[in-house]
Amino acid sequence: MKISRLRAIQLEARFADVFGGIDKVPAELLAPAAHFRRIPRTGQVATLVVVESDDGAIGYGEAFGLPHAGAATAIINGVIAPALIGATIADPREMLGDLERYFTAMGSTRGPAIEALSGVDIALWDLKARAAGLPLATLLGGSPGPVATYVSPVGFQDHPDKSARAARAYLDQGYTAIKLKVGRGLATDIEHIAAVRGEIGPGAALYLDANCAYDVATAITVAKALTPYDIGWFEEPVPPDDPQALAAVRKASPVPIAAGENDFTLDAHARLVAADAVDFLQPNISRAGGVSGLMAIGALCARSGIRMAPHGVGTCVAVSAAVHTCRAAPAVHAYEANRLLNPLRDNMAVRPLITEGGQLVAQNAPGHGGEPDLGRLSRYAVNGLGETEERAHVHLGA
Repeated sequence: MKISRLRAIQLEARFADVFGGIDKVPAELLAPAAHFRRIPRTGQVATLVVVESDDGAIGYGEAFGLPHAGAATAIINGVIAPALIGATIADPREMLGDLERYFTAMGSTRGPAIEALSGVDIALWDLKARAAGLPLATLLGGSPGPVATYVSPVGFQDHPDKSARAARAYLDQGYTAIKLKVGRGLATDIEHIAAVRGEIGPGAALYLDANCAYDVATAITVAKALTPYDIGWFEEPVPPDDPQALAAVRKASPVPIAAGENDFTLDAHARLVAADAVDFLQPNISRAGGVSGLMAIGALCARSGIRMAPHGVGTCVAVSAAVHTCRAAPAVHAYEANRLLNPLRDNMAVRPLITEGGQLVAQNAPGHGGEPDLGRLSRYAVNGLGETEERAHVHLGA
């Protein structure tokens, strides 16, 4: 098989469209976490990747969208696609190796260029699995089935009682592990942590995510106050790109430290491990090398005696691909079942995501199972569907 077509499509689902105006969007959606307090989150965005082989097989991938999906879309359509059209479809990591080295040589070791490669990697793995008639998990050496999850987020509520109610709602849905957003100062954080722990009781796991809100000294102060609350991990207490700073927090922290969603390469994750900065690595499949990257980071975790808990933000494509990869990758602790409002995740798939008993299920179908319904997709495509997608729409009988 050879690549005959490769295209990226910029997607956007605006909260204003869901609620009938930006003024009607709940405050906890506009500022669900520390990094959205200055620049509100106005919707969900992503780059969809569609790859087609010369014998008609199709695969779907996704590149991480924030803060703007146009960048990865342009890189795929303008740089990656021309370089790959006509290439024989083999091991995706090897196929994309020259492009990764090119981007690295140009200084693009973070951000849209690596996210673009991640989306293409996912699409190539999906195509290979679909062409073979196998679930992606099986092609990777695992099998379809459930993956342990933790649910997120309990976002920035304006009163601790609201945080407690949000956590209770997740328990009522069958989840047994919950992540609370923190990063509003020690006093406010502890008020909400205490309320949530009191509501969910001692039997449920409670994780905290600061989304890089603190400097080292403040992060240590917060971490030392967490002992009474049985916290599973303190996630991203300080900004990325400084493993030694994160290591200083970990050394002083009485609770485990998690990070990695804002790192892009295997080398970057390896630097966190080498610095003794983490107890859990949290790569995002749509920005850290795709399926190939997640498998490699899982192997790094297994060698290092730490656990992998992949970041779960994305559309039906990235989530499905990650769940299948988690069924094959080593050292997986749990996958993040993100429940922030996202039509691109919940309304776009041919086969809806399956959750059973608080676990996401890698479906027993060819590929990763997150194939988008191209009819529903069209409402979210910023610049419309191209010729490739219209052909695929007809080909699939959608």
